[in-house]
This record gives sequence, C-alpha cells and structure tokens, in this order.
Amino acid sequence: MSRSDLARARRPLATFRLTRSVAVQWLVVSAVGFFGFAYCFGRVLAWIRGVPLEPIVIAASSPPTIVVWLLVSLGLLACVVVPHELLHGAVMACYGGSPSYGVGVSHFVVPYAYAETSGTDYTRNQLLVALLAPFVGLTAVGLVAMAVVPSPLLVVPLAANAAGSIGDLWMAAALCQYPANVRIGGLPDGGERGFGIYGSSDDTGGRLPGAALVSRFVTGSVGTLVAIATYALFAVMISLAFGSGDVVLGDPDAGWLLVRHDRRPDGSALLEVGDGPLLGLAALGGVIWTTIGTVRRRLEHE
Repeated sequence: MSRSDLARARRPLATFRLTRSVAVQWLVVSAVGFFGFAYCFGRVLAWIRGVPLEPIVIAASSPPTIVVWLLVSLGLLACVVVPHELLHGAVMACYGGSPSYGVGVSHFVVPYAYAETSGTDYTRNQLLVALLAPFVGLTAVGLVAMAVVPSPLLVVPLAANAAGSIGDLWMAAALCQYPANVRIGGLPDGGERGFGIYGSSDDTGGRLPGAALVSRFVTGSVGTLVAIATYALFAVMISLAFGSGDVVLGDPDAGWLLVRHDRRPDGSALLEVGDGPLLGLAALGGVIWTTIGTVRRRLEHE
C-alpha cells in the first residue's frame, strides 16, 4: 500500500518528524548514554567476574594517545554500525519491505547510518521489532560473549551499539503510546524524515490511556540523568585540564555517593558513580516533570 493509499484508507493519528531539535536531543542523549551504558555493562562484567565494580579511570592523555584511541573507537563503531543496520533491514524485509542502506548527516548535526524502506507500511508491533532488533540482538550476543570471554574490550562496542540505538528507542517509545491495531507509514504530507501513525476511519482511539503520563515521566527521568551526567563529566574534564581539584556530588561519608572524582598523581582520575542515588534523582525528576506537564495541560484546557 502506497503512502497516499494508506492516508485515504486510514486517518492520521499522529506524526513523528526528525526535526533539528530532535536531532540535537538524540546527539546529547546518545553521547551521555554511551558513558551510562558503559557503566551498566561494566557492572555486568564485574558481576560475571565475581568482583566489585572498580572506579572508572579517565586518563589525561597526550595528543598521540588521543588519536590512537579515536582510531580504535572509529574501528569499533564501524564493526557495530554494519550489523546494526543489517538487522534493521533484515526485519523490514521479513515484513515485506525492500530496505536500502546509506549514511547521512541529519540537519548538519548528527551523522548517521540508516536502513529504510519506501512505500511500505507496517503494523505497530512489526515496526517495534524492526526498531528494537539491533539493540536487543546485539546486546544479547555481546552479553553471551562477555560470559564466555569476560574482557573489558567488549564493554566499548556494547555501549556504542546501545548509545547508537537511542533514536530507535526514542521512536519505539513513541509507538508504544498507541494501540497495536495502528499502522505506520510515510508522513501524510510526503515528508521524508519521519513517519505517520494511522488508524482506521471508524477508530476513535488515539494514544493509550495513561501513555501521556508515562511519556512525561520517562522524559523527565531521562532528562534528569542527562543533566547530572553532563555536569559531572564536564566538571571532571575541567578538573583534569586545569587541576582544579576533586569533584564530589553527594555525600560519600553519609552513604549516598552520587559521583566522586579523585585525581591521581599520574594525572588521571578515578570516577565513582552511586547508581542508587542517581536513579532516585532520575525518578524524582520524572515525577516533577510529570506534575508540571499535567498541570500545564489542564490550565491550557480551562
């Protein structure tokens, strides 16, 4: 069914567009998410090894060392991107699509690789499978490999794949707000960067009950995590660059360590993260954002 046929047979319920604002948000969340996922996979590795999670060491590297690590990171990224996009395309092909692949730069902000189909529509669940297959599949393979060969090197590609899946998870979260009987196709106006969510002409349903509240809570929680992580990483890098001293968020002596950074004599830094307080603050941020959004919507309708 073509985009125009789908639009005639079903009415548009919502659209998702990859605007410049969304691209910038993806970039920020992905960058911070890499460190968050690396920390999570590091915890899994420590559990497999049966040892406590060691502090993360951040070295004040010389320019040649930075170049070497950049090349290594780009190599690992390439090893992740190719199977990531192939998994997207394989699932879409299973559901009748003819995937094409390529690379681009979204709004001159976010470089990306893509697998896409044209003129094919999917059910909500079909597109969810296509979106989540690389995140779930490659993470599962990586965790199995980590169990067999518990090497810290596996943490980097696992974190890179997860961080590169932020856009997929973002779109999946948007789709989960709608019932399973909707179909997903091209934008009603023929735009290329996004998709339309369509319901049948006699379907009165929009978003699922409670979806708006859950969406606000997740947005507030993720936003809080990103804000704290961005500040902590920025403060640590400034400390490394200028030797400004230790960065401590929270109170380690009181038992609720949030982030602690200690400089070592060789110029590197130890970064410890208290995940319990961090998750607690994220939940609090989600509650506050949900409350603000709900009150604002009610005031707008009055």
